[in-house]
Amino acid sequence: MTSPLLFNIHFPQGLLSLWLQAIWSAQVPMDQPGVTRRLVADAGSGILFNLGVPVLIDQQEFQDQVMFQATNQRAHLIHLSSGTDLIGVRFQPGMGRLFQTKLAKQQDMTGPLQTSEFIQSLLVQLKDCLNTEERIDLLDKAFYQRVSSMTDIHDPVLKAVELLQQSSRVDLLDALPLSQRQIERQFQHRLSMSPKYFQRLRRVRAVLLALKEGRNHTRLAELAIEYGFSDQAHMTRECQLIAGITPKRYINRKLLT
Repeated sequence: MTSPLLFNIHFPQGLLSLWLQAIWSAQVPMDQPGVTRRLVADAGSGILFNLGVPVLIDQQEFQDQVMFQATNQRAHLIHLSSGTDLIGVRFQPGMGRLFQTKLAKQQDMTGPLQTSEFIQSLLVQLKDCLNTEERIDLLDKAFYQRVSSMTDIHDPVLKAVELLQQSSRVDLLDALPLSQRQIERQFQHRLSMSPKYFQRLRRVRAVLLALKEGRNHTRLAELAIEYGFSDQAHMTRECQLIAGITPKRYINRKLLT
């Protein structure tokens, strides 16, 4: 059965990829039924522009046209009704908070990110765009122009996240010119979590992505060992806690991440 959800995603390149994981859009035509999707935690944050009907996240209705999505540490269920028309950006882990801080300094902001001149201008322009490709291109160019003067390639959080995503066994104390306390404080400020929890979250996400890509034929016990869990039971507990679903249920329900 074909899904009524019209979903598009663009992965930024170059400098912008240090800040944004993706630019995406989601629409549900008025003559189609609503859909529910599970959003697996990725330690990222985002900005959502709502050009259609209100959306339900964990059964809570959101009507604002612009919403900043804080760093997610647990999975969420989002329901997209008929008439949904969303477009958004997904920041890399730790970069959403930094973007807010730097944008506030550039614009002398005193209020929330949603009310900034930059975001409000984008909202107006998005409403005038005729199609999804134009909207995505608008956000890609606007954010690239904005972050070009913000980027610090020596940002310790950016480096730490990159290292932890490459390997769960990396020793940040050896790789960064920071103390353990400084690393913990930076992670809490930018990601609202510790480096250890970030590793747990990314490991669970990696397992679910492997299952989504069709590795159902692999025994779950073997998959647990491959991704660094002590055993299958440990992997099951972590997936249930962080993603809200066990690997077996995930396979059976074939949910999108």
